[in-house]
Amino acid sequence: MDELKRASRDPTGVFFLNGQEADQDLEDEAAILGQVVQDGDLEPAAIAPGTRRRLVAVDGSVVQLGFAGGRPLLSLKAAVVIRSGSSMRVRVVGPLPKLASVVQSSSTDSVALIELRRFESLVQKLVSREAPESVLLLDMPLTRVPELPLSADGTSVIGIAKNSVLAAHLGHLLGKAERVALLARRAQLLPYPGGEVGVTVARLEKGGIAFRADVFPADRWIDALSDVVASDALISGYPETLTVAHAFSRHSWAEIAAIKSVLERRYGLRVHEEVDVRAAVLSPFDGR
Repeated sequence: MDELKRASRDPTGVFFLNGQEADQDLEDEAAILGQVVQDGDLEPAAIAPGTRRRLVAVDGSVVQLGFAGGRPLLSLKAAVVIRSGSSMRVRVVGPLPKLASVVQSSSTDSVALIELRRFESLVQKLVSREAPESVLLLDMPLTRVPELPLSADGTSVIGIAKNSVLAAHLGHLLGKAERVALLARRAQLLPYPGGEVGVTVARLEKGGIAFRADVFPADRWIDALSDVVASDALISGYPETLTVAHAFSRHSWAEIAAIKSVLERRYGLRVHEEVDVRAAVLSPFDGR
């Protein structure tokens, strides 16, 4: 907040508000896919319901509010969903306004993603300490997580990516089986000597979507996916807890309006909305 106060006295402290969310990684999976093709045949494995375990899903979102003193001003929000048996609890963190600490970047979108990953990593580490013997579900490949929330208490970590080049190219290898997955690659976790992630492509329900699922530890990838099948409801083959976390982590229009109001009234920051060309063209035809 001290930084916001300083920005309010900066003559360049003008904000441009837009509703763009930069919460999706543009994955470059060409290297992994090339290695898979070079290695040859992959053998799918059946995923039968395993042990019922507590599930903890974490997801986050970022909205770019504008700029202050030449730095992007962002709003960060995360949701934690805990499922134990038939009960489900939801915790929401934020929204929290933040001046981006990273400015050396080619675009504000990439700066926003870096800040989002740092924020999500902090929430993940806090949650992992309170969730021993659980399956931690994240909405991103584990190879993209800045600091994987590892522990020695039996917690499994699964990072899921629906929009995956790997799943799009290898999904047909799963055939028409009801629950099946294949181990595409073992990826080394560079900050953690000896740590490996199992990069898999999975379909957990007949007729469901195929997605990339990174599993840690790698040698328990079948067990971890089996435990998700036994412990969670599936929506088109996708874990319900992660779907709920995604929904609760989104910024609402009311939250954005409230943040804008506080910044203007309490800190004297001038907030200007960018012209939304799409809304300007389509709004007259919107029947809502």
